[in-house]
Amino acid sequence: MSGSSRVFSIPPGAPFLPTLAEALLAGRLVPGFRFDGDPLALADVTIYVPTRRAARALRGVFVDSLAARGGGGSAILPVIRPLGEFDEDEAAFETEASAAIDLAPPISATERLLLLTPLVRAWKRRLPAHVAALFAEEIVIPASTADAIWLARDLARLMDEIETEGTDWAKLTDLVTGNLAGWWQVTLEFLGIVTEAWPKFLAESDRSNPAAHRSALIRAEAARLLRNPPAGPVIAAGSTGSIPATAELLAAIARLPGGAIVLPGLDRTLDEASFQAIAAPGARPAVLGHPQYGLARLIGKIGVLRGDVEEIGVAEPRRALRAALVGEALRPAETTELWAETRAGFPASDIAGAFAEVTLLEAASERDEAVAIAVALRRALEQPGQRAALVTGDRALARR
Repeated sequence: MSGSSRVFSIPPGAPFLPTLAEALLAGRLVPGFRFDGDPLALADVTIYVPTRRAARALRGVFVDSLAARGGGGSAILPVIRPLGEFDEDEAAFETEASAAIDLAPPISATERLLLLTPLVRAWKRRLPAHVAALFAEEIVIPASTADAIWLARDLARLMDEIETEGTDWAKLTDLVTGNLAGWWQVTLEFLGIVTEAWPKFLAESDRSNPAAHRSALIRAEAARLLRNPPAGPVIAAGSTGSIPATAELLAAIARLPGGAIVLPGLDRTLDEASFQAIAAPGARPAVLGHPQYGLARLIGKIGVLRGDVEEIGVAEPRRALRAALVGEALRPAETTELWAETRAGFPASDIAGAFAEVTLLEAASERDEAVAIAVALRRALEQPGQRAALVTGDRALARR
């Protein structure tokens, strides 16, 4: 563990960006730095946030925070850079010239899709007879160019996932054995497009896949920061480090003399045994989907313990209790026997108050779910001054 790493967390229920801005201005994040009214004080500060939208919002928050502090003058805002949305803007990172030269330019998503589609069509035509014989009827996929485009899109998504995680394509051949091996051979023949044909095309055209290019840029930025530490504070905020390259960048920032990491909602109320069950190497596959898994892995990558993470910001008591109860409900299977014990520590009236503004709707279908959400949003729009938002990880539901 590195005792010098400055890692913070803003609890669920506390406004993340305003809390971040206020902590920086008040001097809580980086020793020796505090905004004292000097209009140039923030010019040397660099802040990394997950998306361009977050970057725009944070700029607005700084404007409001500085205005609230008075003074009536103007000030130069910090340099705010997005971590996850710079595919079309290489200049977002000031990479060293040598590193930039080594990076083949990324192929655009549209061009990649158009080039993968004929490869998918060709795959069907050259299927070996012994593979085609596995099917009881004539192979009909891809039956049309439209089908080939959909398969090409899936291939592109798979390439991005594999390259983002840094996984070895060669391991695919050992995934399935036994009775399924024949059917798996069909899949391997199909994946030959991205394991053999596509890499040859990229090498011949001196291009790179977007995900590989992004990861290379992030790692180049991490190396640059360690090689030439900036004079001013460098802060990474809001990222869970789910992309390995991003986790490496966050670990590099944590080691800088003026570096600080601000995590979104690290659970500090969950007991240590439960948290270790989530963070343990080689954890059960079910644990990989736990909301705290990414953060647990990230602080391990940075080299700090959960107890070393300082919490900044305060959530409203009812929201803090709600977060604690949700954490209890999602505790890993290894410690669910503690439910009876922890349940006794929450009075029924407190639980009811924590979820007074929460409604559970069990929809019979995705369509019913979408209709219910649309009605709720419409009712909110009909109320003067009412604000509403839909937050979902389901893109299909959002489109409905």
